[in-house]
Amino acid sequence: MSEQESCATPTGHKAHMCQLKHEGRIEEIDRYSAKPKFACNKCGAKADEECYLCNPRPL
Repeated sequence: MSEQESCATPTGHKAHMCQLKHEGRIEEIDRYSAKPKFACNKCGAKADEECYLCNPRPL
């Protein structure tokens, strides 16, 4: 199963932290995780908003 197929919101996967990291988009990662309130249950990435994670949970 691919990363995108295992994502809870595959239509938004291109903006998720794991995909940004895979593509080397570090500036976006820094911008979207400046004040994290959520973590991904899959990869552990942290983000300010749930919409940047595949399987978010509150911190």
